[in-house]
Amino acid sequence: MEKEPVEVKIVTKCPPHGRCKMYSSVVWLIISTFRNVKISIIPSDFRGKDDPDGPCVIVNGEDIEPSNTIYVSGEDFINKLNAAGAIPYDGVSPDASVFDDIIEKCLE
Repeated sequence: MEKEPVEVKIVTKCPPHGRCKMYSSVVWLIISTFRNVKISIIPSDFRGKDDPDGPCVIVNGEDIEPSNTIYVSGEDFINKLNAAGAIPYDGVSPDASVFDDIIEKCLE
């Protein structure tokens, strides 16, 4: 039996720069790693009344908080998605360093 989809909302400012660009860039990695994830990218102007202002990533209603920096790390993404019940595709092992590579490139 398949688990319920994990809802990921990325609230971004437009045009995206810095963290907004980083969060939007991680989308394809999340989609190619986890099979039961539903992603929405929402411009700040259209966020829900209960959503925080962008930039942020919300997983099943909870903001991903950085564990040790001002930026969310690859490990933060993976831990939050795993805790929410995200299921990797068969043969795919979520790799924090791949997430971190994207994050670093966006912040250069």
